[in-house]
Amino acid sequence: MKHTFLKKHHEECLCLFQVRFEVVTSEASYCRSLDIVVENFVMAKQLNVILSSQDKNWLFSRLNDVRAISHSFLSHLEQAVEKDIMRFTVCDTIIKHCPRFRNVYVPYLTNQSYQDKTYQRLMEESHEFRRVVEKLERNPVCQRLPLRSFLILPFQRITRLKLLVQNIVKRTAPKTKDEAQAIKAMKLLEKMIQDSNESISQMKNIESLVTLNAKVDFECRTLPLISQSRRLVREGPVTELRDFSLKDREEERNVYMHLFNDYLLVSLRKEGGRFTVIDHAPVSELRVENCRFKLHSLQKNLFHLHMPQKALLLRTDTQANKLRWISALSRPYPEIDFSAVQGMCTSCFKRNCRVKVNSLMLLI
Repeated sequence: MKHTFLKKHHEECLCLFQVRFEVVTSEASYCRSLDIVVENFVMAKQLNVILSSQDKNWLFSRLNDVRAISHSFLSHLEQAVEKDIMRFTVCDTIIKHCPRFRNVYVPYLTNQSYQDKTYQRLMEESHEFRRVVEKLERNPVCQRLPLRSFLILPFQRITRLKLLVQNIVKRTAPKTKDEAQAIKAMKLLEKMIQDSNESISQMKNIESLVTLNAKVDFECRTLPLISQSRRLVREGPVTELRDFSLKDREEERNVYMHLFNDYLLVSLRKEGGRFTVIDHAPVSELRVENCRFKLHSLQKNLFHLHMPQKALLLRTDTQANKLRWISALSRPYPEIDFSAVQGMCTSCFKRNCRVKVNSLMLLI
């Protein structure tokens, strides 16, 4: 029994040692790859002549900074191994370097969409850029790997490092100092990746708002569109029925709605992908009602949208699309104003309750 226990303990210690050692060896391999991309591409005179300062910044971002922090991290890992090769740890070193990791990795990963677009544009539009890059890629030091493979290395590395630390947590003895350090390192890496994803999402939102802002004209009061807290929830065309008799199709018009987390824009589409905003309102002041019956034999998929100054009768192309719009336009927690109920007749009270309940059911 004792022999079995010792054997199992030895195997667990060996597995933990192997995972820790993999952190060191994989970091060394990663640093060699960063050396290649910096020395063979970033510092290449042929590319520096071709690229504008802005294109170079978007293409290579903070790759030099990533390389510097990675070499520093590797140096500290190697020192730990040299100090005690059998009982060295890596999570304490990761914890110490996480603030510096965050300072370089979050901006680099956030820039990745610009990096990819810049690379694609240059490869398609600049014959000279393509020629030079392909020539540099033929360097034996690249081992037939293209430039793009090197550019995504930081993203792959930070993800792999998190997985390695998760493996360390699993193999570390519970309720020990080593486990506490491993869990802390894992959470710091997870938080950094989460912050990167949020930063990427925010960057894309800002980019889409800037693009939309250049395409809209305001027929009504102007609304500043670009805001860091604003995000697009839903957009698409609907038909506004302007004649409630619903018999004259000339009284219909196609409108386009941009629903953000804080505002709704109602626009008319123009040529060239432009929009003329005819009305807008805060989301908190919107109220939506489903029309469950056909008002005319040819009319279905209808719903009412109540805005501060007017109400719109809208139609979608499908029932599913109507329900999606109603769900998106409904406030998260519809409430009945009980103070306004006093004095209302029983029938009116029931009718209003049904509207609120129907909206709530659609949300659920």
